[in-house]
Amino acid sequence: MCFKSKFISYPFYWNDAPVDLSFIFENEKPAGKHGFLKVKGDKFVFEDDTEARFWGINFNSGLDFPPFEFSKKVAKRLAKIGTNIVRLHQMDAEWATPNIFEFSKGRRKGNTLNLDHRSMRRLDYLIYCFKQEGIYIYLDLLTYRKFKTGDGVENASKLADAAKPYNNYSRKLIELQKKFCHDLWNHINPHTGLAYKNEPAITLVEIVNESDMFWFRKDISVEPYRTELVDMYVSWLAKEI
Repeated sequence: MCFKSKFISYPFYWNDAPVDLSFIFENEKPAGKHGFLKVKGDKFVFEDDTEARFWGINFNSGLDFPPFEFSKKVAKRLAKIGTNIVRLHQMDAEWATPNIFEFSKGRRKGNTLNLDHRSMRRLDYLIYCFKQEGIYIYLDLLTYRKFKTGDGVENASKLADAAKPYNNYSRKLIELQKKFCHDLWNHINPHTGLAYKNEPAITLVEIVNESDMFWFRKDISVEPYRTELVDMYVSWLAKEI
């Protein structure tokens, strides 16, 4: 059609970019070379006082565990478009495969107590490739995890993804979150030789995604979690009065 001549062609290549901006962070490779991120005044700075600024994107669900041959390619492409941080979101989503608990499709496991070693192998390599390109990691911990009876969770089938909002106060759910964090942070990435807790390329962490006692739009009605909350409140009130 005649109007086509008025538009500029903008081809979008999954493994390339019109302009290579990777030179911006060339001196920042590998990510983490300046030490861990910290807050100084109203700024993010690294341990050596280098000021930190980030421009990034989300990876969601199964994309957090790409085949090995894609990890290096996608890291290089993201560096080309000027990305220097990636949020790894929804790693625990059961509706996606792979996820951090299960690698393959099919019948689901009866619990979410262990990290899948095959998923972790892919995640390890992805993080390593990002690090080599000067790309930092924003890691989500609890987003869509489906707690199960095999986890020792009562009325698991009635709980929403991530057990919102009960995950904020249920002793059992907090215990399970702590176990997951312990396992993940103490996992050693064979490509870097570092446990995740010692990896300065992991700069930001979200403990729980979109969950508080007031954001939840439904009644807090699932037992025994409702009773647990009431008991906690009564106990607190007795001490305060």
